[in-house]
Amino acid sequence: MGRPLKKRFFGDKKYGTGLLGSVGGEGISSIAVLNTATNSGYSTTTVVTWSASTSTQITGGVAATGTATVLYTGGTGRIQSLNITNSGTGFISTSGIVITYSPTSAGTAATFNASLTTGRKNAITFASYLSTVTGTPGAVLGGDIIKQTGSRSYLVQNSQGRGDVKLVATATNSLAKGQMNITATDYNNAIYLVKKLSSRKAYVVQYQTGTVNSYLVSTGPTKWTTGTATGTTVSISVTI
Repeated sequence: MGRPLKKRFFGDKKYGTGLLGSVGGEGISSIAVLNTATNSGYSTTTVVTWSASTSTQITGGVAATGTATVLYTGGTGRIQSLNITNSGTGFISTSGIVITYSPTSAGTAATFNASLTTGRKNAITFASYLSTVTGTPGAVLGGDIIKQTGSRSYLVQNSQGRGDVKLVATATNSLAKGQMNITATDYNNAIYLVKKLSSRKAYVVQYQTGTVNSYLVSTGPTKWTTGTATGTTVSISVTI
């Protein structure tokens, strides 16, 4: 299949528990409870999920999960600490992070400050539609490449779950189950769909939406970068 993609473009595998990759963003590293003496109404079996709006978490990111340490005092359960079991992926800010408790509090909600991991690597941006999902929700943007399994096939993880997909030169809204796409641009901002990607070459197909710019690359293999496109070298975007 030629030279496979370098793993640095998949996202950083060091972070998170039970998940691989980073969607180019960060995970939640710690949560500090601010009102341990006054929150109330929690169960000692409380399970916690952290999620965020699209302005705070990259599309395709996975919510963080954890548990709560609850002390029964003063006739009620009070959360003393929040413990992360899965740091999640794709967080770009601590603002807008929402905690969901199960079971929910019957009293005063716990307040918190969140901290994010640092130093996760940038990951190639792609859209994918997993064959394992039920119904027809369509493709989602963002996710992690877990492994390249063939010249055009990948094991990926996105907000739908994890599964095997094939790289195709198809628009996002036309992807079928089991497919993914990657787009590229040249320095004239013309858009391409990538039908095959190796560590050195991108096999591209010309593709445009909206205003059509003059293509600088014909269909076929060309050099690629995650930086600025130059000459006939196209740029493939990464999620930071």
